Amino acid sequence: MSILLPSELESRAFFNTVKFTRPVNAFPTIQPRSFSALNDAKIANSDLLLGYDAPAAIGFTDNLDDDKKDAAADSIHFAERYADSETNKSLDPIGWHGFDNTALHHCGWSTTGFKYEDHVNKTVNATMENVVFDIVKAVAGRNVPAFLDVMGSTINTLKSNDSLSTSFDKNSENGVGRDFRVLPCIQTPGGTAIACFIAADVSTQKQSGGFWLWKWSSSQTKMKKVASVMQLNMRIYNRNVDMIYDSLDKSSEDFFNGVKL
Repeated sequence: MSILLPSELESRAFFNTVKFTRPVNAFPTIQPRSFSALNDAKIANSDLLLGYDAPAAIGFTDNLDDDKKDAAADSIHFAERYADSETNKSLDPIGWHGFDNTALHHCGWSTTGFKYEDHVNKTVNATMENVVFDIVKAVAGRNVPAFLDVMGSTINTLKSNDSLSTSFDKNSENGVGRDFRVLPCIQTPGGTAIACFIAADVSTQKQSGGFWLWKWSSSQTKMKKVASVMQLNMRIYNRNVDMIYDSLDKSSEDFFNGVKL
């Protein structure tokens, strides 16, 4: 990975600046180290995590260790909340993705190929499912088969479950189009967790059917994307985990809905 991870001093300075706005009717603050216990039961037994109020989905491969599932959930939860606290995504999508990437960096994830750019559709009409698969193929390198397998299971689950697909559709709506983040997460034979981070901001003149059944064409739809591969350094995550928990006012269990694929 090309980006050096932050030092302990850099991370402490970063987390000292983090201030989340506490939502109305939020439940009482939970003591930081209890978060892991909460996550173990739900997240460790889930193959798919779907944000209750955010258009974010994480799909896990079968062999991913439980501690890495927790780390992925906590990292995405924290990064989503941090970016939302720093800027309005609808007004400043480039800035939002930058804050999200910075937060992931301090959660132990190194990234490659982080760019916010136009997505060029190579076919006249394609479903959003095919568009996502094309993005994975373009960035995932030798891990393409593993990532596509997790993505296929994730999307099939979303498409086949009315409750999940309705929730994802609702959360992705932003007034002029859609935005979403999907992250298939795998584990290498050496035990390292790697995720393919795919984010898209879509503006469209026409849509029909559910989100994954959209017919996407460059004449009617414009898409900006962020596509990168991320590698988790558990040493950095474990070093900073207390600061991550101290910044949050709820557990990842309450940010995500856990689902079996």
